[in-house]
Amino acid sequence: MAARYVAAGAVVGMGLGGAATFFYLRQQQQRPAARPADVGGFGAAAAHPALKHGMPVGDRLRLFTDFAASFDTRLRNPRWVLEHINRGKLSSREGSRQNSEFVEDSGIERRFRSKLDDYRGSGYDRGHMAPASNHKTTQSTMDETFSLTNMSPQVGAGFNRDYWARFERFVQDLTKRCDDVWIVTGPLYLPQRSPQPQKNGAPGYRMQHEMIGSPPQLMAVPTHYYKVVLGEYGGGRRAAVGAFVMPNSPIDPETPLASFAVPLGALEEVAGLKFFPGYLSDSRREAIDETALAVQRLGYAQLRRLKPGSQPLLLPAPEGAAPVPVPIAAADGSVAVPPTDQRRALGAVHVCEHAECKLPAERFWESNGGNGGGKRALRRTQSAP
Repeated sequence: MAARYVAAGAVVGMGLGGAATFFYLRQQQQRPAARPADVGGFGAAAAHPALKHGMPVGDRLRLFTDFAASFDTRLRNPRWVLEHINRGKLSSREGSRQNSEFVEDSGIERRFRSKLDDYRGSGYDRGHMAPASNHKTTQSTMDETFSLTNMSPQVGAGFNRDYWARFERFVQDLTKRCDDVWIVTGPLYLPQRSPQPQKNGAPGYRMQHEMIGSPPQLMAVPTHYYKVVLGEYGGGRRAAVGAFVMPNSPIDPETPLASFAVPLGALEEVAGLKFFPGYLSDSRREAIDETALAVQRLGYAQLRRLKPGSQPLLLPAPEGAAPVPVPIAAADGSVAVPPTDQRRALGAVHVCEHAECKLPAERFWESNGGNGGGKRALRRTQSAP
């Protein structure tokens, strides 16, 4: 791959009768080597004279039994939530969400944490980042997922209680084909195109999102949410990786999941985060992103057939990228990409190369035996009174 490439991000936000698009265009150049002072991190900076009385304290890292969260104390939202699941955890049924209650995180100073009162009357669901159903090994592990540090304000009908719930089940089903699955979930605040161009003539952008609560302790309502998944298989020698971004708005249930696939590199740039740095080398990330582009293009083509007026923006392939593999679309709308020997040799493929990118049926919980009542309980309790 060339040292310089164009990474542009565009995710279509579908709602009923409308659309919200995020625009992102940036040219990233190879960064210079870190200076000795940078390598030492906070430890090396401790002697800096400006830090005599300490650095400003903000975001908090919160560690729970089965997941970890970085909490953004300015926006009163998690910045990211990282969890680990496998078949054994999902098969346990000791924990019951009917016995869990939403609680504020006492480990974060009250004036900086999200509060129960923020959600009351807001019209938004207290949306789990790490789903309760992923952590039912014990009642205690399930209770921890009801900490508001694991919550973000989500649109309920059409999203949190519908399309997003189906997406969470899709991720859970990856444990059938992977030994272990790691998931990073979090909110995004993506700009919209401004009617006014920049002074240099380039397109202008502006940030606009709702806030709930009471000043000055307001909570931001994200415009989008992301999930990045890494599923190990083959005894930990290989991994299936994928990134998806969805709008915080009602989504037509027929919208193909593939249309929400995004290159990991573009998501990392808009989120300001590097995901799974211990596993994803540059070559692995590039190979996964090439497949993501192919999956996304096919998803957009499927979307245009469903909604002829839809004109989503595509992400251009990085300079010097290898030919994009040809995805296979089945009659049922699922997407699969046959992996090449070269990609297998890298030890990392896209999720849609390892499993079909297809959501479960609508309201799948109603035909899921004993789990149906739990999902109905979610619908009753997720929105704050």
